[in-house]
Amino acid sequence: MSRVGGETVVLSGFRRETEGGVLRIVFDRPGDKVNLLDARTLEALERVFTETRGREDVTGILLTSAKPGMFLAGMDVEEITSLTDPFAASEGARRGQKVFAALEALPIPSVAAIGGPCLGGGLELALACTLRIAADDPAVSLGLPEVQLGILPGFGGTQRLPRLIGLPAALDLILTGKRLDAKRALRLGLVDRIAPPAYLEREALALLAQAAAARGRVPRGLRRPRPLLERAMVAIPPLRRAILRKAESATAKRVSRADYPAPYLAIRSIGAAFEGSEARGFDIEAGLVGELIATSTSKNLIWLFKSQGALKKDAGVQAAPRKVRRAAVLGAGIMGGGIAQLLAERGIPVRLKDVRQEALLAALRHAEGLWRKQVSRKRLSPREHQQRREFISTTMDDTGFAHVDLVIEAVVEDLAVKQKVLSVIEEHTPDRTVFASNTSSLPIGDIAARAMRPERVVGLHFFNPVHRMPLVEVIAGARTSPETVATAHALAIELGKTPVVVRDSPGFLVNRVLMPYMNEALRLLAEGLSIDAVDSAMTAFGMPVGPLALLDQVGLDTARHVAGVLQGAFGRRMGGGESVLEAMVADGRLGAKNGRGFYRYRDGEATGADPDAIRLAGAPGPRQLPPETLQERMVLSMINEAAVCLEDGVVREPREVDVAMVLGTGFPPFRGGLLRHADAVGVPVVVDRLTRLADSQGERFRPAGLLRDMVRLQARFYPEG
Repeated sequence: MSRVGGETVVLSGFRRETEGGVLRIVFDRPGDKVNLLDARTLEALERVFTETRGREDVTGILLTSAKPGMFLAGMDVEEITSLTDPFAASEGARRGQKVFAALEALPIPSVAAIGGPCLGGGLELALACTLRIAADDPAVSLGLPEVQLGILPGFGGTQRLPRLIGLPAALDLILTGKRLDAKRALRLGLVDRIAPPAYLEREALALLAQAAAARGRVPRGLRRPRPLLERAMVAIPPLRRAILRKAESATAKRVSRADYPAPYLAIRSIGAAFEGSEARGFDIEAGLVGELIATSTSKNLIWLFKSQGALKKDAGVQAAPRKVRRAAVLGAGIMGGGIAQLLAERGIPVRLKDVRQEALLAALRHAEGLWRKQVSRKRLSPREHQQRREFISTTMDDTGFAHVDLVIEAVVEDLAVKQKVLSVIEEHTPDRTVFASNTSSLPIGDIAARAMRPERVVGLHFFNPVHRMPLVEVIAGARTSPETVATAHALAIELGKTPVVVRDSPGFLVNRVLMPYMNEALRLLAEGLSIDAVDSAMTAFGMPVGPLALLDQVGLDTARHVAGVLQGAFGRRMGGGESVLEAMVADGRLGAKNGRGFYRYRDGEATGADPDAIRLAGAPGPRQLPPETLQERMVLSMINEAAVCLEDGVVREPREVDVAMVLGTGFPPFRGGLLRHADAVGVPVVVDRLTRLADSQGERFRPAGLLRDMVRLQARFYPEG
């Protein structure tokens, strides 16, 4: 709609205001918390830029947002998803390039006032402005995350960014998809100035006036010249190509070209910014966008992105969460200390209790180490470091819990101990306090069996290391109230995690699906396969580490305990590897935490497989099998158990399985998740292979009833494909 004849015109996704010679473009996407670009918004922007060229009353353009803590979060992912034809995708990129080029070509200056997320197409629009100013606010983040969606920046980002901040810095940002806060963006030259949030627009207008006085150019002294070496990297072709080759080599150490083509094509597009004409560089960028949009990797990564967003919006209950303003953590071990640090990181005061002073000191040292690392990387100021440190208080008794909204228990994985801890803490906390257990396998209903307020008991299962792993399982017990589930779900999001709500049962979702996989790896070891053969088969499949290396990271004693819980609940389907774990633990091998497991360790890093571990596995002799055979046994065991979890109602839909397995175990994102992979293989093929394995290897492979029904009904986990 529009109100013509006044100073304000409301268009698609933004409004246009003219006052005092300044044309304000104020982004305000209706009915949404974030501002996004779409085709209609781009068309409207193009009209405004075209009309402005002929206006003598406009001396500058200011781009800003009406939403607090927001600028432009990028292109609407639904529009990206709708593009399946390479030609249409390339043409879409060219249309966006044309719009931003129209802004860049205006004879008057433009300034982007960035008060929040400025990502993807939002940053590409800001790059087309003469200048950029950002609020010194935690809400601000700048980045080009397109490679994380299997594509590359297509509205000129691969062309403008390296010219602005230099080749190495641009390669780092584009190839990793990392996001910068305002201060780091200023140091790189990505923004020209930062200002307190309350003065952002005032300072932006002052900057615009300076640029107008400089006849549309960058005011003298505002932007420091690039260092000589950086300019040489761009200007000298052999040096430039060497930098690009180095970037490609570094990328190859992280991901393969076949599985993740986007960063490799992004390097090609960035190189094109300095080879030939500017028009040719933009054309190459658009063509590569079209090439990537049709890949299965892009489709799967975009699907995962959308699914994570959907799970954050849906706690599966109709209840409003309570705000967690104060929290407590019981147990200062690796998990408890990590959870306390994470709460403090997010500005939530936390009371950390343990019965051992040395455990509390170790937890504080761990938190201190993480924060010092952030300070050294200039991601945290010394003042912010001190503030976060003050958010953690410690105790060895039961004082200081009278005002906490939530208690997270992270004590030893023993039912009797957890029940006792819950009983004691209930006497020292208000009725409203939520009690969340970080148990990895024990049913929440069992932990809450003797509780005074079982409706306030929930599972909140973090993964190790807490500060890195993005998944949290929220476990709803039979008597857990909807409000308690909603509170745990909301807290997980506040802590920067993706929550998956699961029904209470032994092992919950991730550990239950993962255990058959680990058991199969242990069986293969006992059959005579080498540690390297088993693990390399799965890293070749796309897993970040092999199953035996993962067991070392989890802890062999912890894995043995979880295996016992699951085998007790589900029988021999979860067995087969316990004898190997028993032998390893009996030999004093706990994995990475004590430097002895399936691998040898030095300073926490694996130095190679330990031949003695093969002896402990009791293998009859060396044996070799094709990697594909090993992959089939291990992956199909997970697919089968995931189907049983769906049958049992552990989760509501396949999407929850897939997001949890990608975020919780590192299942290859380019495959889209465990059950999307099953669809890609074909459910009939999965059932046929499982049946053959059941006949040759044992009943643990007998296909789940759900899988057999899907074959009969010609169904898929994802009917939409």
